[in-house]
Amino acid sequence: MTQSSQKDTLLPFLLSLAVGIVASNVVIPLAIAQPEVPMKLQHAEGTYTLTVPNSNTTKFVNGSQLRFYDAHVAKMFEVTRADCQEIPNAGSRSWFYFAGNGNIDMGEFNITCELANKIAAAYGLGKPKPTTIEYSQEEAGSPIAKTRPIPVLNITGSKVQRWMKFTRQFKPVASAGNTTAPKAGFFASVLPQVKRQTSLPVLLPDRLLPAIEERTYFDIQAKSDSYNVSIYFSPNCGGATACYIGAVEAQRGGKLTSPDDLAGSTYKNIRLANGIEGIFWNTCGAYCTAAVEWQVQGILYRVTAKNGEEQPLVQMANSAIASGAR
Repeated sequence: MTQSSQKDTLLPFLLSLAVGIVASNVVIPLAIAQPEVPMKLQHAEGTYTLTVPNSNTTKFVNGSQLRFYDAHVAKMFEVTRADCQEIPNAGSRSWFYFAGNGNIDMGEFNITCELANKIAAAYGLGKPKPTTIEYSQEEAGSPIAKTRPIPVLNITGSKVQRWMKFTRQFKPVASAGNTTAPKAGFFASVLPQVKRQTSLPVLLPDRLLPAIEERTYFDIQAKSDSYNVSIYFSPNCGGATACYIGAVEAQRGGKLTSPDDLAGSTYKNIRLANGIEGIFWNTCGAYCTAAVEWQVQGILYRVTAKNGEEQPLVQMANSAIASGAR
């Protein structure tokens, strides 16, 4: 089944879960989709990062019949719907959702304007609630926090259970099988060697490119101020591009790749996990090379893939950041 046909099938199904009960005369006090729960919202070029302190999002919010997870997903829909009302042809919003103060990757969620508007029509909207969002200024300067009055979904009475059923079915885009796969132990064999040879904090992802399988081979180059773990399909590849898959690397004092270095290629600023600003670039010759780069405490980190795409590389980078130094 193609991705478009999956979407055509999935949207009516999700709406059938969410819309069934539109009006109810029974109101449960405080049983609203957005009780007062702590969260941090960050925006960059049509994408959002939602970071929450809760490590266990299945717990119920005090005074509510909703779990923290249900409230978090509701906020994604509320903000997306507000954007769609204000910005013509907004299309959709991608949400990177992190629990445990950024240490737990909950996945990437995509919400279309069509779905957000239908959810708002199904449940109704309450009074606007001040919602603080940190907006990236890209190269123009530091992020700016703005408070927007965003109406909350009116998930009350018998609609509470319907919303919880909906959120159980509303999965991250990773469930479609077209993004990176979790393989927490993939780099376990190379980590000790890298750590012995470098003094840098070692960031290695727990989510990998779809092309990476278990039967792959590493070429490790590490010094006190840098490391490079290249991944190949075949052993003893010697840097040959024919069997090259990608790499994870770091360099103290390294600089982000400049647009001038990639004339005529794709180059864009992006927002990564924990609010870190980075870049994505893709350049092609005999083959294409794509990468995501970011800097932390004067260290340049990069994940690279031959013929790679932005979304899987961003997920790899977010996974490395969320996993922390090893």
